[in-house]
Amino acid sequence: MPNLPLQSELVLKPEVRHLLDDLAALMKLRAVFFSADGREIERGRNAGCSEYCRLMQNGRFSLQACLELDAVKRQEALASGEIKSYICHAGLGEIIAPVMLLGQSAGFLVMGQFRVFAQSPGFELTEAEQAAYLKLPLLTNEEIRNLIHMVKILLDYIVTRELVTLPQDLRMLKLQNYLEKSLKNNITLAAAAKAVGCSESTLTHYLKSQGTSFSKLLTAKRIERAKKLLKSSPHLTNKEISEAVGFNSEGYFSRVFKSVCGISPGSCRNS
Repeated sequence: MPNLPLQSELVLKPEVRHLLDDLAALMKLRAVFFSADGREIERGRNAGCSEYCRLMQNGRFSLQACLELDAVKRQEALASGEIKSYICHAGLGEIIAPVMLLGQSAGFLVMGQFRVFAQSPGFELTEAEQAAYLKLPLLTNEEIRNLIHMVKILLDYIVTRELVTLPQDLRMLKLQNYLEKSLKNNITLAAAAKAVGCSESTLTHYLKSQGTSFSKLLTAKRIERAKKLLKSSPHLTNKEISEAVGFNSEGYFSRVFKSVCGISPGSCRNS
């Protein structure tokens, strides 16, 4: 099943701009971060379209044709979760790398406008177009593979260091994602803190700042899942549902459920 993009704007820390600047300067390539729906978020220095690209867009190929191809390749990358390389209408190489957060695509990094052909892109160029074309960096197939590998390592570093996040605090997203995947297990504060990547005291203080606690959040998640099962799986008994969401006994599950929802699990099932 393809990973669908998260519906939130990426937030990049200042360090990412420096990394893009260095990468763009070193490789003499266009390096740009985009949101999942194609809006530019951040670019490295000199990351505008090349002279050759502008000539192509104003002459042989329209800007709209370029945007449509970019959208297709963006969706392919976002759906697969894999780094893609392709050649545009003008014969230039591009690399699209999805930015993965919590197992889903949240945006992507584009590296491109490099030559894959030494002298021409496969069709005859004017003198001005030829001169502009030859100004672009030429990459061999092996160099393209190396660039893809380097971009993968770069994105892993950026995501691991949380230099790219979402407006909603990534820590809460990680915690909620962990809880939802582990509800039937005996979840502890220590295990949750490890999954989030912080200490138990840090997580406790963080949740307090959000107006909740670990036990309250865990209970809310379990009751939320139980309510869904009561409605969607009428063949399951209360005992089976209580076990599926991590309660030690059916009686305790019923008491907690009624305390939170104001009605019993049976009443919820029948309502």
